[in-house]
Amino acid sequence: MPPDDLLNRRKFLADSGRLLVMISSFSALSCACTSEKKGEPRLAGLVIDQGRLVLDLNESLYSALNTIGNGLKLEITQQEKPLIITRVSETRVAAFSSQCTHAGYEIMLPEHGVLTCASGHGGAFDLEGRVLTGPPKSNLASYPAQLIANRVYVTLFS
Repeated sequence: MPPDDLLNRRKFLADSGRLLVMISSFSALSCACTSEKKGEPRLAGLVIDQGRLVLDLNESLYSALNTIGNGLKLEITQQEKPLIITRVSETRVAAFSSQCTHAGYEIMLPEHGVLTCASGHGGAFDLEGRVLTGPPKSNLASYPAQLIANRVYVTLFS
């Protein structure tokens, strides 16, 4: 049986390693978040305000949403599939996951008002993420979205 001080060293090194991982994770998150204006933190260049993603349609990055039937993909975190936001009508937008509910493949941006699954299995969804053709049986996971005064608000966190 190893001496107690060897066990204590091993425990110390293991605990120190965990602490370093936690500190580096926090540091990376802190670096990704900066404030442009008070109350409007940016995460990877996106404005998050009170749990809602805010997109100003006057910014060229989001100009695709100025046209009905268009959409765009936004990467919120590197661990998740991007978020798809579509312009449904003059007054409505929709937001949902870009992961197909059939086999998890990526959903492509809309063409002619239809979003298709990249798998080639024939899955298609409307501009609000509802199934048009199978094999998917369920709609895409959606997020509450609003269009107010040329800004899109998507509720990410409740």
